[in-house]
Amino acid sequence: MGNSNLLKLFFGFSILYFVTRVLDINLVANIAKASLIPIVFFNYYFSKAKVDIVPVVILLFCFLGDLFTLHLTPFTTRAFLVSYGLSYLILAIACFCTIRDFDVKKLIFSAVPVIILWFIYFNYSIKDIFGEQMGDLYPFIIVYSIVLSSFTIIALVNYFNNEQKINLYPVLISVSFLLADIMTAIHNFIVPLFFYTVTVVVLKVICYFFLMRFINTFEFKRLY
Repeated sequence: MGNSNLLKLFFGFSILYFVTRVLDINLVANIAKASLIPIVFFNYYFSKAKVDIVPVVILLFCFLGDLFTLHLTPFTTRAFLVSYGLSYLILAIACFCTIRDFDVKKLIFSAVPVIILWFIYFNYSIKDIFGEQMGDLYPFIIVYSIVLSSFTIIALVNYFNNEQKINLYPVLISVSFLLADIMTAIHNFIVPLFFYTVTVVVLKVICYFFLMRFINTFEFKRLY
């Protein structure tokens, strides 16, 4: 199957995911959601003469994260936080290695302790508000938040250091994940609204589309 057909398939399953989520047909919506990453993988597989292990691992963690969110239990909640978190970590490392300016890298290294302390304080404040809902998930959520936030910051620094289209993709990926998480938190902890559920679907599709573009164009060999 050619890449153009796989792209059509991606958008077809994305529309199916959106429509069935709107109509509250959860089984079909979950199948459509779980199908997106395999389509992204095959699009990558058929676009490359040689498959690199790094993008495969990123997609594997995203796929596992999607599977774990289909049925949330204390275990699967921890598992999807770990799975998505690991994919963000690898993407953050890829963005960091792309930065050529050593002074910019030093700035990021020097800022990391401050960023971590700030997010610990921020998440501790969130715990004061949503402590009962978060429960034992607090350490997982705080590490997850720090990794995603670090990925977003590094992606932005990387893009402004070299404003190429390929460096814009990680920014769009991280911001999409970040906004989706904010919407999910509002839906779960503040007020459950249908608008938030639908918005998360749109952001998920946007994220995976740009992830597909990123892994198809980024030279992962530079990481090792």
